[in-house]
Amino acid sequence: MLNVGYYLSERKKQKLKWSDFVEYCKENHSIILHELDLTQPIELEVKLDGILQKITDELFNADELSKKKLSNFLNYINKNPEIVVIEDIEKLKVFRSRDDINKAIKPKVDEIENAFVPPSVVAANCLEAEELISNHETIKYPVICKPVTSCGSVQTHDLYIVGNKEGLKNLNYFPYLITPYYNHYQTIYKTFINGDSYVSVPKYSIRGIDPNELSDFKTAKLGKGMNIPESMLPNRKIPLLKNLESEQLKLICEKVKSGLGVEIFGVDIICCEQDQRFSVIDVNYFPGFSGVPSFYQDLAILVKKKIQNKRKSKTIEKDINN
Repeated sequence: MLNVGYYLSERKKQKLKWSDFVEYCKENHSIILHELDLTQPIELEVKLDGILQKITDELFNADELSKKKLSNFLNYINKNPEIVVIEDIEKLKVFRSRDDINKAIKPKVDEIENAFVPPSVVAANCLEAEELISNHETIKYPVICKPVTSCGSVQTHDLYIVGNKEGLKNLNYFPYLITPYYNHYQTIYKTFINGDSYVSVPKYSIRGIDPNELSDFKTAKLGKGMNIPESMLPNRKIPLLKNLESEQLKLICEKVKSGLGVEIFGVDIICCEQDQRFSVIDVNYFPGFSGVPSFYQDLAILVKKKIQNKRKSKTIEKDINN
């Protein structure tokens, strides 16, 4: 029997139907899950083997409640170093910045012949964005603009397609990470990594952009509260691209995993129409795993594997010291 603590936001628990996962772990994997209240110092009657968490909002937010929760969490794991934390807090710090994420994974992904991470620049304001784009060899309109801060607030999920320099004036959450926009057969591969499990779910994206229309096109907002021209809505009469080949999927995911050092994350991948290469356009920690029927099983297996590996390493270390 394993005792594992967990901390997730209420919204994340609802999205993942976490109460079902708690029952699944108990009935199928002999894992007892204990919810952690981080608003106060952690005091438990049971000794934990591991902790499963998504504490990135608290890690990156500066409000007093977030600071308090993070402090209580860190105090507990520092007093109990034998507990396996999934994922390690230090490794999550890369998720503060989309620029840091790109720098971590680009050298790895670019090793693949038919895959890449798009070139990018970071702009602190509208004027700098205009200058960087005009002087860059490969970043030309239309461009994708994403807040550099990748989590911690609603605004971090507001992504924009900008068609010309006038469109830059509609951006109001600088600094932005700016990358080229690639037409991609109106298909995006929502890809989920959960330990050794790699699952890709093709979904409709926006329709391709005609370069001849850019003079009239300024800005379109993607994500929640999406605001795009009707001409960019996907034509659902056209079928999605077939899913990624398993070996291609595994290769890309392994490269991203090696760059980040974590095992629970999501990757957005597209196939570029211009050269048929695959582009990794976004990465996020502990996503919703929508469309992944094996999510519960995969996560339970990962938790057990990490705890068992820690125990094995301690046994080996003990044997060496003796």
